[in-house]
Amino acid sequence: MIRTATSPAVLGFTAALLFFIFSPFLLQDNAVYYRVMTMTFFYGALALAWNLYALTGNISLGHAAFFGLGAYGSALLSHYWHLSPWATVLFGGMVGAVYGLLWTVAFGCLRGARFALATLASVEIPRVIIDNWESFTFGSLGVVGITGFSAVRVGSVSIALGESLKAQYYLLLCCTLVILLIHRQFIKSKWGWAVRALREEETAASMLGVNVHFTRSVTLLLSAFLTGLCGGVYAHLMGLIEPPLVFSLHISALPLVLTMFGGRYLVCGPLLGALILYPLDQVLFHSLLPVGHSILYGLIIIVTLLFFPHGIGSWVQRRRTFS
Repeated sequence: MIRTATSPAVLGFTAALLFFIFSPFLLQDNAVYYRVMTMTFFYGALALAWNLYALTGNISLGHAAFFGLGAYGSALLSHYWHLSPWATVLFGGMVGAVYGLLWTVAFGCLRGARFALATLASVEIPRVIIDNWESFTFGSLGVVGITGFSAVRVGSVSIALGESLKAQYYLLLCCTLVILLIHRQFIKSKWGWAVRALREEETAASMLGVNVHFTRSVTLLLSAFLTGLCGGVYAHLMGLIEPPLVFSLHISALPLVLTMFGGRYLVCGPLLGALILYPLDQVLFHSLLPVGHSILYGLIIIVTLLFFPHGIGSWVQRRRTFS
């Protein structure tokens, strides 16, 4: 069941948002904080984009395909045609959506584990093509020297997004808030009710007038577009991409992990998972086990699935309700 926001939840969200807006002014030039939280927002946005389609009941293990195509689409367009990253990132999102359209044609009749395995296998197709098309994509060498985001002028002030860690922090915060707003509207709109109906019982939803194929397809296209956007943003922030990096299982699996941990039916669930797990991983797990820190990460996920099956956010809500 998708839960509605309560007043304490709204107050908590507002307090957290104010903290993230004003904390850089308190920390000044703390590079570690900016780097960790920038990537936290990035993975939170990626998890929100992934969860849009997961709400239909189908679990994707192949969103790295949209991410990688978005990254390469934006980077190559910028490299060959010298367009602004602000334009090429949108193109990267459209490339991801086109591949999502192919998914609807090829996998539209699949459900459950068969769908998950098909999406996982589909990541290899663009990865192998890009890895071997050296004359255009530079193959396994990757694309280097990708143009960073150009400076933004606010009145007489110039904000160097390509150089300032603080500016990148705010850029990713804004991107995450936009995708969070889409996620919220998606859950609370009539479309969200249709998605909920087909997730619970597809046949009954169809009898109630929900166009099952159209609803799933449009939801997948939106999820793929936003994931492609994230890939484009990543390419221009990092300045370097290569096939194993952007088409990795890590990109497909991490949004699932963060969403399940935070609460997949909550508006802020995927973002909550990112805000807790990613900084914990970078600050604590890496220092305890620099090589095998993923073991601790895995243990937390196992504990979550065993004791908090609906996510830590839902567990907190229930505790507050019955206290």
